[in-house]
Amino acid sequence: MGYEDILATLKLGKEDKPILFCNPAEPVIYDINDIDGQYYMLDRDMGGCIAFPFTKHIRSGTGKVTLDGKKVDFVLKTMAIGMDAQWLGIRLCGVMKDYGKKGMLEISGFVDIDGNEMDPLTLTVMTEEQEEPNKRYFQHEEIALQAAEEGIVLLKNEEQTLPLKKGEVLNFFGRGLSEFRVCAVGAGKINPRYTCGLREAIQRSDDFNLNQDVDQYYSDGVDRLPSDEVLEKARKKSKKAFMLISRASGENYDNSSERGEFSLTEDEENLLKCLRENFNSLIVILNVGYPIETEFIGKYNVDAVVYNGFGGMLAGQALVNVLSGKVNPSGKLPDTWSLRYEDIPASKNFYDCVDGKQRIGANDGDIWVNTVYEEDIYVGYRYFESFEKPVGFPFGYGLSYTEFKLEVTNIKYEENQISIEVNVENIGNCAGKETVQVYVSKPQTELEKARLELVAFEKTMCLEPEENQVVSIVIPKSHLSSYYETSAAYVLEEGKYVLWVGNCIKNLKFSMTHIQEKYQVIKQVKNRMVPDSNIEQMRVGNMCFPSGEHSGIVEKQIGTKHRKEIYPCMDFSKGMEQMNHTISFEELKNNHGLLEAFVTQMNLETLARIAICAKDGWGMDGIGEAGKLYQPDAYNLPQFMVADGNSGVNLRIKNIGMPSGATICASFNRELSEKIGQVIGEEAKELGIDLILAPALNIHRNPLNGRQPEYFSEDPLLAGIMAGYYCRGLEGTGIGGCYKHLLANNAETSRKRNQSIISERAIREIYFRAFEYALEIHQPVSVMTAYNAVNGVFTSEDADLIQGLLRAECEFEGFVMTDWESYSSADIIEMQIAGNTWITPGSEDDTFTKPIVEAVENGRLQENRLRENVYYFMKALLKLQKTK
Repeated sequence: MGYEDILATLKLGKEDKPILFCNPAEPVIYDINDIDGQYYMLDRDMGGCIAFPFTKHIRSGTGKVTLDGKKVDFVLKTMAIGMDAQWLGIRLCGVMKDYGKKGMLEISGFVDIDGNEMDPLTLTVMTEEQEEPNKRYFQHEEIALQAAEEGIVLLKNEEQTLPLKKGEVLNFFGRGLSEFRVCAVGAGKINPRYTCGLREAIQRSDDFNLNQDVDQYYSDGVDRLPSDEVLEKARKKSKKAFMLISRASGENYDNSSERGEFSLTEDEENLLKCLRENFNSLIVILNVGYPIETEFIGKYNVDAVVYNGFGGMLAGQALVNVLSGKVNPSGKLPDTWSLRYEDIPASKNFYDCVDGKQRIGANDGDIWVNTVYEEDIYVGYRYFESFEKPVGFPFGYGLSYTEFKLEVTNIKYEENQISIEVNVENIGNCAGKETVQVYVSKPQTELEKARLELVAFEKTMCLEPEENQVVSIVIPKSHLSSYYETSAAYVLEEGKYVLWVGNCIKNLKFSMTHIQEKYQVIKQVKNRMVPDSNIEQMRVGNMCFPSGEHSGIVEKQIGTKHRKEIYPCMDFSKGMEQMNHTISFEELKNNHGLLEAFVTQMNLETLARIAICAKDGWGMDGIGEAGKLYQPDAYNLPQFMVADGNSGVNLRIKNIGMPSGATICASFNRELSEKIGQVIGEEAKELGIDLILAPALNIHRNPLNGRQPEYFSEDPLLAGIMAGYYCRGLEGTGIGGCYKHLLANNAETSRKRNQSIISERAIREIYFRAFEYALEIHQPVSVMTAYNAVNGVFTSEDADLIQGLLRAECEFEGFVMTDWESYSSADIIEMQIAGNTWITPGSEDDTFTKPIVEAVENGRLQENRLRENVYYFMKALLKLQKTK
C-alpha cells in the first residue's frame, strides 16, 4: 500500500490532529556517509536530513525536535512525492557521525493550520554498522583507491607545508569534516559496500591523530568562530589549522553563484581569517563537486590547497595517503578555476538563481528557458588564454611533492600524423607521476581560433628519483583541424602550426613548428543543426563579452520545429527473401546474417513494443534498475536490464563506488579510466545488469551545472579520450556502455524545456567533438540523447544529430535511446522519425505503443524507419551476447 492509499484511510478533518507518517515500531536507519540524503535531489533544503510527511499542513514556527534531549535543526517543506505533502526534514548530518550508534528522537509541538497539535512522537534512530572490506573485491577496491588518489590535485604548497609529518594532530575547524562528500547526487550517486570517509580514515591512520575537541565543537554543523579556549588548546597540539570546504552537486538542480555555493559564506570567510591570524600554517581542502571562487586563497594567504573532488568509497583513505606523503599527488585540473564567477564567459547567459531568483528544478512545471552560447568556441581555457585573462588555477595544473624535467627528444612529421617523444625525468626526492601535455597554436586567418588547444596528453608511470621514461605521443592531423561553416568542412589552413609541450597550459617549455604548405580539407561534411539566425559571437577581434540579453526564461514554447531533411532508411528486401520460418534469437546468435530477416518477421505491434522500454525498477517491486527490454512471446529475446552508474552500479544492492567523472578525469590517466570501466562492468555483470548508462561526457561549460561532477572536462579531447577508454573497459566485460547526453545537456534548470542556441562551429569543435573523440577510441552499443533542445529542435527528435552527425559522419552502428521521460516535452513519433531507437522509461501497457502503431498506419511514421530502429537495437544485443 502506497502513501496515498494509506493517507486515504486516515482522518483528515478540521478537528483531526496532524500525524507524522512513519513507523515508530521500527528504527530509522541513518547512513553517516550519505551526507546529502535521499531527499536532497528533490529539495536542496533537505540536505543531510531524514524526512517524513505530515498528514496535514503545519503552521510555521511550531514544533520541536530533540535527539537524546539535545535540540536538532529541522525544516518543513512541501514536496510533491506521490502527492503534495508537507515534509519534516530532521538534520542529522554531523550530529550522528559514528557507526553503530542509537539515539532517541523526540518530535512534538507541531500544530496544523486548523490549530490542532500533534501527539508527541518518539522514534529510535540508528546509524549503520561499520562494514569491513570483502577480500573477494580486493582488486576492484584497489582500482577505486588508485582512482581517488590520482584524482587529487595539489593546488598550492608554500614552504612544503605538505606532506605532513608523522604524528601530526589535525585541527579541522568548521563543519566541513562532517560534510565530507564522496559522490554526486542523482545518477552519479553510489551505493558502496562500505565507505571510508575522511574522519574515519584519520582515525584509522597510524600517521595522524584527529583533534576530537575541535571536531566536537562543530558537531552542530555551524561554521562559528572557535572560542579562545578551543583555539588555545588546538594551538598547543599543532601549529597547523585545517579547513575543509564542501559543496554538494548533482542531478535535478543547478548551483548558484551566491554565498554557500560558488562563493564562500560570510562564516567561512570569518573562520579563515581567524585561523590565519592564530596558526602558523593554514591548509584548505576543497571537497567540491565543481570549481568555486579562488580569490579567498590569496586574501587569507592560505599556505596549502588541495582539490579533493568526489572520490568515491575510498575518498577519505586516498586523501590521508596524499596528506601523509604515502602517495604523491599527480592529478591535474580538467577545468580552469576562475578567480570570480563573473570572469567566466558563460556566467551571463547561464540561469543563475542568485539575488532572490527562483531556483528552478529539472521538472518544475512548464518553464521554458533559452541559453544562447555567445561565447561560442571560447569555453574554459580557450577563453582565458585567448583573451589573456587572469585565473585562479589554470587548466592542466597540479603540483607534486617532487620535480620533473621534460625534454623533447624526437619529433617526426608524417603525412597524416605527428609523432613526438618526450623524456620525463624525476629530478626530485620522492617517487611520483607526471603528465605530458601537448597544445597547438593554429594560424590566425579569417577563421579566428583559440590561442591554444589541447591535442594530446600522456601520463607517466611512477618514477623513482633520477628515473626517467620516454613518452611517445602520436597526434593525428585531423586533431589540428578547424571547422569552416561556409564550406561545411574540417580544414587545415596554410600557415604555421606551433606545438607546445609542458605539464600545464601555463608551463609550456618546448615549441615545434609544423608548416602547412597548402589549404587541406580533412573531412567534407554537410551543414547540420544550424541555428535559425546568426548568434552574436565573442571574438578576440571584437572583445565583446557575452551580455546574456537573449538568455533566460521565455514565454513562448521552444523546441517544436523539426528538421526538413529526410534521411533514407533501410528497405529490408533482403530480410523478406530470407523469411521462411520463425527465427528465434538463439538461431540469430548462431547466424548474424539473419538479422534483417529476424526484424522483418516482426509485426507492427511487436516493433512498437520493443521500441518502448518496458518500465523502470525504481518502485517498490524493483532493485533500482533504470529500465528493461520488453519480452515478446515469440522470439526468445534475452533479458536486458539497464542501470545508471557513472561511478558504480546505481542499484539498491551495494557494490563498487568509484570517483565521480570529474575526479576520474583529473587523473589524466586513460589506462586507469579503462580499468575503472572494467571494474564497473564486472560488478554489473554479477548483479544481472546488461548495460550501464555511462559514461556521461558533456562539456563543463559553466561550473554551476548541477551535473558538473558527473561529466569529465571543459576540453573535448580530454573528455572524449577519458570517456572512450572508460567505455572500452566497460564493454570489454560484455556489459554495454552508453555515451550521454547527446548534446549540450549543460544545465539542470528546466532541463526538458531548456534550449541551447549554439553556432554549428561550436557544436562541431566543442560539444559534439567530445563524443567524436570518444567514438574514435571506442564505439559503444548505445548513445543517449539529451532532454534539451538545440537550435529549435529537441535532441531526442533531431535527425541531423542522430542520422547525420552520429550515423552518417561517425558511422555509429549501435542503438540510440532517449533520456528518461523525454516524452514529457518531446514527441515520441518525432523521436522515432529521427531514429531514436528506445523510448524510456515507457510502460508495459499501450500508452506509448498505441501512438506509434497509429502513426505508422496513418503514414506519419515509415514502418521501415521503426523497423530500422529495432534493427539497431537487436544488432547491439547480438554484440553484447557475443562478448559475454
